[in-house]
Amino acid sequence: MNWMNLKKTLATLATLAVVLGGCRGDDPPGESATDGDTSSTTDATDGNTSTSGATDSTSSTSTGGSTTAPETTDASAGFLSTSGSTTGGGSLPNGSQCDSDADCESMHCYTTMFGSVCSECSSDQDCIDAGNGISCSLDAGSMQAKCTQGGIGTTCESQESCAEGLICDEVVMAGGFLPSTCGECGDSGDCEGKNICSPTFDFMALSGYKACVEPGSVPNNELCPTAADGNDACMSGMCGTVLVMGIIPVGVCGECLSDADCDGGTCMPGEVGQNGIMGAVCG
Repeated sequence: MNWMNLKKTLATLATLAVVLGGCRGDDPPGESATDGDTSSTTDATDGNTSTSGATDSTSSTSTGGSTTAPETTDASAGFLSTSGSTTGGGSLPNGSQCDSDADCESMHCYTTMFGSVCSECSSDQDCIDAGNGISCSLDAGSMQAKCTQGGIGTTCESQESCAEGLICDEVVMAGGFLPSTCGECGDSGDCEGKNICSPTFDFMALSGYKACVEPGSVPNNELCPTAADGNDACMSGMCGTVLVMGIIPVGVCGECLSDADCDGGTCMPGEVGQNGIMGAVCG
């Protein structure tokens, strides 16, 4: 598979496989939520982090070659896991497809569930050791992993991978299938007042995180928490469950939860399609 096909596959599979929640945005997620746009924030604040998930963390050690000093820019939270063994520096520059660390000039072959790419880092520890940041996260623009300061939406291997005040947690409870990211909350107990911890997702940036949103602020067809307060997050007051890939339960705001909500009609379950995720509708 060439790199362009890999990139398209990554975007397609990430969208259909997780259609989960949250992106980073120009405004803090809490502010976006008050405007009713809780699941479309796209820009990460400086020092953004990555998804929780110490489950997929593996650090690689360099034995040769030189590592290009990465820019400490915010990176999109990509759906990846890190792995690889270092056997020596190769000739491939960052951004190239690779099979192992030995293929890359940087000696870091960042492995994802869809392929691997030469990058500035393979794990959070690589960034810490180099003094270039605290989180190794996929940058959607360059399609390679870069060191970041652990801001909102960046992937994380542990709480230490997130900037102060952010929490490393799974955006969607997928049993470790998806990496964790740095967000505003792990559950609603981390939010102020009556605000609710809800997942958000940006399909273009392939990034997601959890944000504190106002009750009744999440529109239909956007993600909502599968916790007990999920209904309270939705404008419709109805947070239904959609199975992504038939196995990953995701909460989505919709028009109904059962036929009783449809005034004599039928409640059609939500689903994942080419246009993204759709909540339940009355038919």
